[in-house]
Amino acid sequence: MKLTSSASNWLLILILALVPMFPNAVKSQGKNPQQGTTPGPPVSKTKIEVQEFGGEFQNWVNGLTITMAEKVTFRYSTNEPGAVSAIWQVSDKAFSTGPAATVLQAPHVIASGVLGKVPAPGHVSQFEVNFKQFVPITPPTNPLGYWVFVIIKNGAGKPVGIASAPVKITYRKATQASTNLSGIPADKPVPMPIEISLSSFTVHATNEGEGDDDPYLFIVAIYADGTTIRVTDLAHASVRLDSPSKTHNNLGMDAYSNEPKSGKSYSIPFAVGHFAKGILPLSGGLPLKTARDLSTVSILVITMDEDSTSDAAANSARKALVDNLQKELNVAIQSLPANPDVSAIQQRIKDKMIGAAKKETLKDWWTPWGLFDATNPDDFIGSGLATFTYSQLLNAGNKTLPINLECKSSEGWYTIKGSIGKVPSK
Repeated sequence: MKLTSSASNWLLILILALVPMFPNAVKSQGKNPQQGTTPGPPVSKTKIEVQEFGGEFQNWVNGLTITMAEKVTFRYSTNEPGAVSAIWQVSDKAFSTGPAATVLQAPHVIASGVLGKVPAPGHVSQFEVNFKQFVPITPPTNPLGYWVFVIIKNGAGKPVGIASAPVKITYRKATQASTNLSGIPADKPVPMPIEISLSSFTVHATNEGEGDDDPYLFIVAIYADGTTIRVTDLAHASVRLDSPSKTHNNLGMDAYSNEPKSGKSYSIPFAVGHFAKGILPLSGGLPLKTARDLSTVSILVITMDEDSTSDAAANSARKALVDNLQKELNVAIQSLPANPDVSAIQQRIKDKMIGAAKKETLKDWWTPWGLFDATNPDDFIGSGLATFTYSQLLNAGNKTLPINLECKSSEGWYTIKGSIGKVPSK
């Protein structure tokens, strides 16, 4: 993708240099097609989020704290086969979803409601839960937790698939007086809500052979915008990152399914490929066009094929990827001098990336978790990165911009497709 300013290129260079996290130190030994691999735990095809703030400030998150008994807005989506209707439920204790959950791990349901017809795949449906109907009227000093989740049903009214991972609502007494917003200037910047949706992956060349790959994705959404970057205070600037925590089998596919096969396309679960955030132009007195051009959103995808690396090692590797990416990007921005010109920014980032991209540096990130200690470790298929500016998203209006990532190496070739766009105003 062509970026609209040279200053946007430095973030792209920085992220690209941090991508090759998996040195191809051990050649894949292949799988026995008769044995396959141990299937990972089933993945829910349903996702629920809760609305934080409202109107133009709305943001969709996985947890929320409330300080009064009130109505709370949620939204959900599902790709569950045979889905016809849905219900929401509230548990007053944490619980585990999935067929292996024990009685002690089951939810303690205190409220529920009917959602009616499910939204079409790739779409969302909103609903409200009135917490006043089941929480104490007086907010407690010691916080109470409530877990809201969605169950999908088929045409016969029977549950199908796995319930969504719950959204936690924390209910407590306010710790400070409400903030008076009446003095905020009318022209205060308002976050522009955007959504990233990675919807499909196409297999061009498998790694282990037809039907024997166990593909999974490491995905990181990177927000380098005015929410956390003020050019007059770079010493305290940072980037925001989002990354789904599940690794192995997060595409719901393993060798037992006799998929994937070359030439076919497959859906990416909503819970894995969907991100939503509000972004701002860079702050600090820049001309508006410059501030918008320098504010960016990036999506990084690393495609992997599961072999003998443990789930724990893969999960730790994802966390280390996010933590180190966060650290390197923050340091690169914070260490810049005040009021740097574009060429100085690019040179500083280039110098930092030469050091960060060394094989020895990258291996240090993964050594504590033994990612490559397995006899037949997981294979790195390839990586892809797309970066978009605030200006591009704003100028697109209500249209989405395409995401097309080619993840290719000698180990295989996948294409990841999706879209990014501004959430239309209601």
